[in-house]
Amino acid sequence: MKRIVTFLMAVGIAGPLASHLAAQGRSAEADIPFAFVVSNRTLPAGHYTISQLFAGGAVFSVNDGNHFSSSVMLANLEVDKAENSKLSFACDGKVCVLAKVRAPGSDTTYALVPSALQKALPRSVGMSSMISIKLLPR
Repeated sequence: MKRIVTFLMAVGIAGPLASHLAAQGRSAEADIPFAFVVSNRTLPAGHYTISQLFAGGAVFSVNDGNHFSSSVMLANLEVDKAENSKLSFACDGKVCVLAKVRAPGSDTTYALVPSALQKALPRSVGMSSMISIKLLPR
């Protein structure tokens, strides 16, 4: 019985770590020329690395490699094989919110739930524009 408990504990600890390491290949880079909002946090314009934290998961890390980092959960899945990897931002005036991520090598686009997007934008009546930025594989 003790061996079973020890085995289950080892799997419980190593499983997420292995998943995280497997997802390391699911990262890309982008130069974002404007400030943007991720998870209620405004990040400045700059060069960012976007990483999928768990293989097949909808949690992404946005990191500039120095001071600014944030994670976002993008729950809506959209299957679209025609598009390239990219970041899409919903913008209203001077406020842009990270709305979608399509990771390199994936046919799935992960999107912010509409209610979270509406909450993050200043106006509640739609958005002014959608801006896409190409992701470059690392």
